[in-house]
Amino acid sequence: MAKHVCPYWVGYLLSNRLRKLLQGPSRVLGPYVKPDVAVLDVGSAMGFFSIPMARMVGPGGKVVCVDLQPKMLDVLARRAAKAGVSDRIETHVCSSASLCLDGREASFDFALAFAVLHEVPDQARCLGELHRLLKPGATLLLAEPKSRVTTAEFEQTVACAREMGFAVSKRPYIRSARAVLLTTAMT
Repeated sequence: MAKHVCPYWVGYLLSNRLRKLLQGPSRVLGPYVKPDVAVLDVGSAMGFFSIPMARMVGPGGKVVCVDLQPKMLDVLARRAAKAGVSDRIETHVCSSASLCLDGREASFDFALAFAVLHEVPDQARCLGELHRLLKPGATLLLAEPKSRVTTAEFEQTVACAREMGFAVSKRPYIRSARAVLLTTAMT
């Protein structure tokens, strides 16, 4: 799902200690990821957020990680095994046109799209697919890097999300990122 695909080797740079200080997974995701829930990590790369989310969901939860690059997911799988959470992580290679999670509609309590939507060629299609994959009342944390996405571009993405059926719940502060918490309607 990419206009521009983040080079594989950048995945190693994304898991550095400085980023953990600036965008600590527990601080960013703690309010949203709870034990025993099903989580979707879109553009998971090598698992910067995936592995901490696997710890947060506990043995009764599941983290489904989707990425366009199999090499990223291979490294994620090795890191998950080393961290002792591989039983909670499921990896899927997506295509440039789909998340490739057919049959998983209304399966997820929470989804994360961190620094990925600006690389997606058809944001409306991706956001529509995310909306279908989330349960009623579920949330999507969407964050984009300030260095790559302008305020105007981010607001276009938020407007697109609204068109796909999401409502803006809040705008959490995440250092160096533009972020919004989106929710699906309760049915």
